[in-house]
Amino acid sequence: MQKFIFVIVCSGFLGAQGEVQVLSPRVGTEIDVHENRFYRIFPGEEGFVSAQIIAVKPNEMRVKIIKEIRGRMIQKTATFTMRKFVELQTHVNGQPELTEDALNELYMGMHFLQAAKIVTEIPKPQFVKIKHSGGNKLKGTLLNFENQVLQVQTPTSIELVPLDSMEVISYRTSIGDYLYLRPYIFALSSIVGFGGGHIYNMQRKPEADVRWYNRFYGIIIGLIFSGEMFDAISTLLTPKETFILAEEEYERLRTQ
Repeated sequence: MQKFIFVIVCSGFLGAQGEVQVLSPRVGTEIDVHENRFYRIFPGEEGFVSAQIIAVKPNEMRVKIIKEIRGRMIQKTATFTMRKFVELQTHVNGQPELTEDALNELYMGMHFLQAAKIVTEIPKPQFVKIKHSGGNKLKGTLLNFENQVLQVQTPTSIELVPLDSMEVISYRTSIGDYLYLRPYIFALSSIVGFGGGHIYNMQRKPEADVRWYNRFYGIIIGLIFSGEMFDAISTLLTPKETFILAEEEYERLRTQ
């Protein structure tokens, strides 16, 4: 049956050389970026804008793909057989219609289309995990995002990560409301401070009045750091979000 369809389609192109061919009524004479992403006609083409398929010979087709790479529009041309054309046609026709709801659902996971906006809105400073430049991983505190470059403080240095080299970033979109924990954390920090002063007394064996001075001093130190302890615990308790900021990484995960 597939061979029969191939013969019919091939014979239909004998008088259509040089004309733009309709791959499917669902995409028309020009395949736009939304149709390409939904139907995955040319999934490996970075910066895809549009494409047209032209009949060259009875058994040869040519596709012209317009791409935008680093702000420049370029054209890529490739040829393939009629059999490949039929395979693409079958692939598109075997999928559901591209509706507005289906398109919205598709774009929900495509964070790379708004990478700059996502990074700009990250609460800073904040601990982040980044995958960039072909799988390299980086952990640190995101200090700033300026001129399409992220500044990340690591234990040893400040790393500069260009936005266009990023693949995945994980961070907390907000800090959860854990104010109800504040009294318990303050009490815990006071107890820790008191315990520290008591241990100091056991080692030094001072007079009774000095012992209580050291204990109260430990409580004060504990309360001073209670705010930082509360912020750290609130951050750790807040779930992290992961955003894919590279189309190639998105396609790789989608096909797994």
